[in-house]
Amino acid sequence: MKRVNIMGVPFTHIDQDGFVNLLDKRIQERKKTFVVTANPEIVMNAQESDEFMQLVHEADYVTADGIGVVKGAQILGEPLPGRVTGFDTMMAMLERSARHGYRVYLLGASIETIELAHSKIKEQFPNIQIVGYRDGFFDWDDPAILQEIKDANPDLVFVGLGAPRQEKWISQHLDEFDHGVFMGIGGSFDAVAGTMPRAPEFFVKMNLEWFYRLLKQPSRWRRMLALPHFGLKVIGKRLKGKR
Repeated sequence: MKRVNIMGVPFTHIDQDGFVNLLDKRIQERKKTFVVTANPEIVMNAQESDEFMQLVHEADYVTADGIGVVKGAQILGEPLPGRVTGFDTMMAMLERSARHGYRVYLLGASIETIELAHSKIKEQFPNIQIVGYRDGFFDWDDPAILQEIKDANPDLVFVGLGAPRQEKWISQHLDEFDHGVFMGIGGSFDAVAGTMPRAPEFFVKMNLEWFYRLLKQPSRWRRMLALPHFGLKVIGKRLKGKR
């Protein structure tokens, strides 16, 4: 499958619908799959950490979660088909799971948020098999948690621990499983639960979801600095004829 290299990060050249179909097929074939949904912040984290960059390269697929990545690919002269977001992928795969009987495990967020997200998902997809869920506040090396997930035998594990923690958790424990799609989804559980709603349609159409999140959570301003930093890096590489 074609990859687009953006500052060393190999993005999968695929659109949203195509990616959902690809994951569906991987589940049916019981192929273990590691997915990184990467926005500019994750790209910059990889730039600053050789360890994290190596981890990103371990993933089977890296998707363009943020519009900044899509715009960056255009600037560098090798465009991507569009955004493939963690939230949209998760919701589509939940629908496929309810339809095909896939087993789903939810990991991350606060106990209140994950319980509410679980209830909302069950309400929206009554036939879905959620075989387990727990919050993201746990001892990293607690063997009981890993065993609980293994015993649940999930086909899909959505990990909402925030980047890069969620990617590190998946990378560290992936070998413990013989099948399943493991995907980092950032704050998607908050969006499902409604504790941090997704941006209104206007902001989505204008590619200003990041600005809406900043309005709702001003404390994110330091993290948002990754956006202009990423943009300047991309422009610099374009001027030098690099990717």
